[in-house]
Amino acid sequence: MKSNPGTIVLSVAGTLVLSWLAGGSTQESNPAAEPDAGVTQEGLQRVDPSIMAAAWVKPDFDLSGYTRIMLMPTAVQFRDVPETSIDARTRAMTEEFPLNDERKEWLRGLWRESVQGRFVQEDYYEFFVGVDSNVLVVQGFLVDVVSRIPPIAPGSTYTFAKDPWSAAIVLELRDAATAELVARTIDQRHAEGLLEVGTVWYLTEDLVERWAEVLSERRDQLSELGGLRREGPDWAR
Repeated sequence: MKSNPGTIVLSVAGTLVLSWLAGGSTQESNPAAEPDAGVTQEGLQRVDPSIMAAAWVKPDFDLSGYTRIMLMPTAVQFRDVPETSIDARTRAMTEEFPLNDERKEWLRGLWRESVQGRFVQEDYYEFFVGVDSNVLVVQGFLVDVVSRIPPIAPGSTYTFAKDPWSAAIVLELRDAATAELVARTIDQRHAEGLLEVGTVWYLTEDLVERWAEVLSERRDQLSELGGLRREGPDWAR
């Protein structure tokens, strides 16, 4: 069953991070929006895919009034994969494997550090902590993270994972003063190939860093679409 993009992220943002209020608008529709695609529960309209893939914005989407950005904490939500007894026979028939708490925390840490590291490299946005009418809140999520990495088989020299990771990368932009959601992007990403399990864990850090780049790429596209100023602080000019 396909899930509503708005429903997926609401559960993540509401449960793991903050509870926000959503607002509506009766102003004139943004020409970049695709009206036939419907709206999310928060009233966001799908952007025409020829302009920007997998993006939803307010009908009156306009970022020109924002001059500062506040980066919020990240969150990671894992697909619920039940614990089962794995042996040589069931391993070959199983596609998804649960992650233990230690691995989950490790992945959360990788995502948090990768997102923060990616955004601090930029000098054309003024970052700010606080609530003001000209502050745009930026937040990134990993949603529906799936591991296809089997446990190492006892007595086996090599254990292989096929297409080891998949996840949805979600960016949300909100008005800091009202907490209103103004834009959202959703990108499905997959790590494909047949790799030895030890190699998968080693390469996952680079994979997560690439996923974090998706957030800044989408943020830049939304900034251009919505007219967000890129003046940057005085010291960066």
